[in-house]
Amino acid sequence: MLTYPRTESIETRFSIVTPSPLQKIEAAWTRFFIDDDDREKNVEVWCKRDDLLHGIIAGNKWRKLTKPLQDFQQIPASHILSFGGPYSNHLHALSYCCNQLNIKFTAVIRGAYLKDQALNRTLQDLNNWNANLVFVDKITYQKKTDQNYLAKLRKDMNADVIIPEGGSQQDALFGMQAMLNEINLANSSRPFDAILLPVGSGASMAGVIKNCPPKLAKNIIGIGVLQGEGYLEGLVDQFLNKDTPYLPWHINHQFHFGGYAKSTAELDTFCKEVNQQQAKQDTPICIEPVYSGKCFFALKTLIQQGYFAPHSKILIIHTGGLQGAR
Repeated sequence: MLTYPRTESIETRFSIVTPSPLQKIEAAWTRFFIDDDDREKNVEVWCKRDDLLHGIIAGNKWRKLTKPLQDFQQIPASHILSFGGPYSNHLHALSYCCNQLNIKFTAVIRGAYLKDQALNRTLQDLNNWNANLVFVDKITYQKKTDQNYLAKLRKDMNADVIIPEGGSQQDALFGMQAMLNEINLANSSRPFDAILLPVGSGASMAGVIKNCPPKLAKNIIGIGVLQGEGYLEGLVDQFLNKDTPYLPWHINHQFHFGGYAKSTAELDTFCKEVNQQQAKQDTPICIEPVYSGKCFFALKTLIQQGYFAPHSKILIIHTGGLQGAR
C-alpha cells in the first residue's frame, strides 16, 4: 500500500474541507421488485461527497493533485503544462491551483478551431487565472503521451513539469488512498458490497483498486463515461501491479450514452429530477450528465434490474465535475 504523506499544509492553504461526508441516500430508486416475488426489496446506498471538498477544486481533481501540489510547495515549479478538452475539469482545477501558487500554467486544449471562437465559461476561468491557452488539432493532441512530442513541448514552452491529461499519473493514487482512509474511518458497520465510481482517465479507479482493503468493500465497479471498452481497462491496468492480488473489479460500459460528454434526453431528465428531489435535503446532492450523472443513472438501473442482492450496501463516489455542466 502506498505511503500517504501529510497534507495538512496544502489542504489548509487551499481551504480544503476534509474529510468529505459519507452521506446516506434516501431515494425511491433504491427500492425494487423482482419477477418471482411481489415484495419490495431495497438496497442501502451511501455517497462519498468529495464534491464538497472545495468550491472549485473538489472531487477527484483535488485528490489527484494533492501529491503534486504538496511537492510544488517543497520544490517550486516555475511552469506547469497539461492537456485537456475545452470543458476539462482537470485543467480548470489545475489552472486555479497554479494561479494561487503563482506558477505559470499552459493548457494544451483539444480543438484548433476553438481559438477563433468565444471562450466558454471553463476557458474564461482559465484565462482569468492567467493560463496560457494553446489550441491544437485532434492529430496533434493525440501525441499527448508521445515522449518525443512531450520533450519538444517542454523545450519550446520552457515547462519544467508536464502533468498528463486528467492528472492521470502515479502521484494521483496518493490522494485516492487518503479518500479511502476517510471512508474506512467513517464506515462503522459492515463492508460495502460494491463501490461505484465513474471512469474517464483511469487513475481514480486504479487508486481505489490499489488501496481498498477487503474489510471495506467486496467489489469495485467502474462506470465508463466514454466509449472505450478495453481502452479504459488499459488505463487502469497501467497503475496496477500484475502480481498483486486486488479486490474483484470491472468496468461497466453500458452507460456512456454515446461517448464522452454526450448525453440523451433520458439522462438529462434523470439528472434534473435527482437535483430537484435532492434540493429538499439538508445536504443536497447535485449531479451532471458527464460524470456523476452517468454513474448515478447506472446505479439506479442496476438496482432496478436486481443486479444487487436485496439489502446490499453500496457506496457511490461523487467525483465532482459540476463546473463542466455550465
